[in-house]
Amino acid sequence: MQKIGNKIMLLIKKITISIILLTLICQPVLAGEAVGFNKEAFIASAGVKKALQIGMVDCVAMALKNNSEIQVRRIEPLKAGDDVLVQKAAFDPELSFNYSMENDVEQSAAGLIAKNPSKDRTNVFNFGYDEKFVTGTQVGLDFYNTRASSNSPIQNINPAFDSELGITITQPLMKGAGIIVNKAFFLIAQNNQLKSVQDFTYEVINILTEVKKNYYEFQYTQEQYRVARTSLERVQNLHYINKEKYAKGLASNVDLLQSESEVARMEQATYAAERVMKASEDRLKYITNLVNDPDLWNADITLLDKVGYEKKEVDLKTSVITAFEHRPDYEAAKIDLKSKDISIVYYKNALLPQVDLIGSYSLNGLDKNYGKDLRHLGSGKYQDWLIGVNVSMPIFFDKERGEYDKSKLEKNQALIKFKRLEQQIILAVRDAVRDIDLRYKSVEASTVSKNAEEENYTAQESRFKAGLVSTLDMLIYQERLARAQVDYIKTIIDYNVSLIELARVQGMTLINDNIAIE
Repeated sequence: MQKIGNKIMLLIKKITISIILLTLICQPVLAGEAVGFNKEAFIASAGVKKALQIGMVDCVAMALKNNSEIQVRRIEPLKAGDDVLVQKAAFDPELSFNYSMENDVEQSAAGLIAKNPSKDRTNVFNFGYDEKFVTGTQVGLDFYNTRASSNSPIQNINPAFDSELGITITQPLMKGAGIIVNKAFFLIAQNNQLKSVQDFTYEVINILTEVKKNYYEFQYTQEQYRVARTSLERVQNLHYINKEKYAKGLASNVDLLQSESEVARMEQATYAAERVMKASEDRLKYITNLVNDPDLWNADITLLDKVGYEKKEVDLKTSVITAFEHRPDYEAAKIDLKSKDISIVYYKNALLPQVDLIGSYSLNGLDKNYGKDLRHLGSGKYQDWLIGVNVSMPIFFDKERGEYDKSKLEKNQALIKFKRLEQQIILAVRDAVRDIDLRYKSVEASTVSKNAEEENYTAQESRFKAGLVSTLDMLIYQERLARAQVDYIKTIIDYNVSLIELARVQGMTLINDNIAIE
């Protein structure tokens, strides 16, 4: 029942981690949002000693929520999403409206046929709709309206309403033609957004890997400190026995000095182990950003997970296949290659001449009454149309040829990096799998060594009390025991770290921890 309860708690914590990361990704980022720092709160908490019990999943959750590097990197996919909107705007329809009124009063040189001064007033109000399609086709729909009035006797229609409703279509036939060419920057922006998510995922994997490594490092230094304190207690007990023996004339002054000197040395070693432990504790607080919490920055951390390990069978071939399926940086590199292909298509098209087919059709109206003007326009009797071709091209194409050559070189460069990345992934996975096997063998060897030293020390301790073993020998046995115990802990920590490293090089860290980035 206890094992089932532990599994349920672990599942709950994993779900909590997923929720935290989803919230982290989805929450809006406010421009100019400031992070407050309450100096007084930190000073006040400096005099209060607190204890904090946390496990590995707690550290992962805190890092996801608070790690400053994750907070910075998570903005990149949001920025890339805005770039997509910017490029998408090239195909957004555009409405336009303009109105103007012009009044012109001037002296007339034609006095016989015009009044002096001449007075003209013109009102213009136009509407427009323009849209570009992914094929390169540009469509413009315009509705022009003019009202002109004058005191000139030769203007037969006064005032004159002149309206025109027309459509103009421009279709590129060579340069600028095609869906890929016109959507190139939009597609690249979309790819960059996908790539930024993969880059962010890869960064999260690296940070969580460091969190776990720091957790295990702190766990090791805590155990190292515990062994140092236990060794000190053994030496103190040995010194106490020597003092009793010395008082009874059963031990020499040399034995007493040896144990007394070892007590002093072990005290120094214990203090050194404590300093190392506290430095490791601070690194764990820093990467989880507990240092930014005024209530917890100075707390003493106790780790809930016990030192232990579980053997894991790993296969090199399967591990390599898994890495190529799940490595975010590998996926990002493939996305980048797609963008390079799009650039090549775009710049190759730019080497073609600009040949545009243009066609327009419009209906006209004219009358002194605006309503009749529109009826004339709607009757379809008065039509204008135009069809033609516009051709233009640079004489030398130097810019276009340079950009096209550059895009091909960038693709070749990306391919070389891509193949290099594949090689690095294979080697990294091979090293991680091999390291797991060697670390496990070290655990087995250190287990045998620790057990043997513990049994030997127990036997020698009884002999020492019986006066069959010297103080110097006991000190040697104690040192060997402490070293074996520390080595045993170190091999377990190293084995667990090797499993974490394999998950990182496979891109499986988030999957193993049930963390999803949406």
